[in-house]
Amino acid sequence: MSDGVIDLKRQLRELKAHEKLAGFTGFHLDLGDGGPAKEGVLKIAEFVRPDRSGYITLTFQTDPDPAPARREALAGVFDRFARFAQAADAGNGQPRFGQGFEYIMVVTEGLADGDAWFLVDCDIYYKNLAGRLSQLIEGSVLPGLAGVMPVTFEPVNWWEADA
Repeated sequence: MSDGVIDLKRQLRELKAHEKLAGFTGFHLDLGDGGPAKEGVLKIAEFVRPDRSGYITLTFQTDPDPAPARREALAGVFDRFARFAQAADAGNGQPRFGQGFEYIMVVTEGLADGDAWFLVDCDIYYKNLAGRLSQLIEGSVLPGLAGVMPVTFEPVNWWEADA
């Protein structure tokens, strides 16, 4: 790579290295194709800045499914969510995702043939995040996601009791 070229993927990995893994939960995603729900795991991490603001990173992980139609339906669910996220702002997002919500950024590299996992990262930014993770996740974020995606979540398994 030449000087002056920014490697955004490398910078994102460096930022993500400082996140605190907080917990995980299972999810069931209705692909809208009349088939069984797609099951997966949602990883929950947070990064809190010195000013108490920060973001929650949610990583959806599931197998990509061998059937092309189901793979397409899976990608479609997250494409629709990404379009919703682009339009979400502090005014229309706080009722759904909790006090202090600022915006959502969805990061996915898509799904290529041969991929072992389907991964989608979602960063949700808050003005005041410190000490509020479990309250936000269980009281606002997961119910908020279920309101805009065809998904249900299992109870959260927290890594630490003070999450």
